[in-house]
Amino acid sequence: MYDLKPILKPVDIELPTCMYPMKHIIGVTSSSQPPVASNSTEDLPEIQVLASKQEKILKQLAELREQLDSMRTGLKLCNKPAQPSAAVSTISQSASTKQLVKKIEPINLSYLHDFVVNASPENIPYGLLALQKLWFSRLNLTVECFTHSTISKLSEEAINFQSIITSHKPSDEKLPCIKVTLIWKNVGTYTEMITSPTAYVPICGEVNILRFLSRCGPSEFNYERQEDVNEVDSILDACYLLINKQNVKDKKQILKTLSSKLGKTPSFGGTDISLCDIAATSAIKQVQKALAKDINPNITKLITRVSAAVGI
Repeated sequence: MYDLKPILKPVDIELPTCMYPMKHIIGVTSSSQPPVASNSTEDLPEIQVLASKQEKILKQLAELREQLDSMRTGLKLCNKPAQPSAAVSTISQSASTKQLVKKIEPINLSYLHDFVVNASPENIPYGLLALQKLWFSRLNLTVECFTHSTISKLSEEAINFQSIITSHKPSDEKLPCIKVTLIWKNVGTYTEMITSPTAYVPICGEVNILRFLSRCGPSEFNYERQEDVNEVDSILDACYLLINKQNVKDKKQILKTLSSKLGKTPSFGGTDISLCDIAATSAIKQVQKALAKDINPNITKLITRVSAAVGI
């Protein structure tokens, strides 16, 4: 601690008698004389206590810094981003950002429940099939299909999809499992997932169902752990609108937005297939009859790539 020179010269002030007196912290005064500054503030007991506390805090901070440095050394960390290794998995990201490395974490079994999905045969939820393929070595997503009385006949495309998704055989029966009951029902474009039959609070829209499942499934496929999560959300929102907008002009504008975000890159997820690629492929396949002339070559390449990878 260091001394400060007095800012104001001592002034004789007549104090009112209606107030109770207090002991002066600095200097020694009398009722008739102005306060006199001490020659050294370090000699005051109050200052010595503060200095002692400060010294103790500085010592604790120094010890904490040493502990952090020791932990950093033990974990072999540095200020630069860690290099990928066999113990980590690369999460797919938008092409506008670099890849982010995340550790593979155990799946939280408390999130895994049986779900019911109501979908129209005209709006096939291809995203379920994509997740089933991508999670093959980490989680078993089994699907059982039924047809509601509102559907008189399934389309050939729906029958083919049903055949593929129900014939899935798990790679390991010991892996965690999500059981989905898919009911073909006249719900239009608003595919819905029922997470609680008693409460009946549906999650509407295939894109939102994919969002929900990405949080329940393997951590390396959870898009919310990426650095560019806001950009991913904007792409997923565009996919949702592409399916559910009724006006064809609106659909064309949204498709144009997706094309702009994709640019000349092979996919939204870079080298790996991301949730954006799955959502975009499923959405575009559902509207391709109305927008066939507006799908550019790079979007077509994306759909072909994803379809081949997940068996759509």
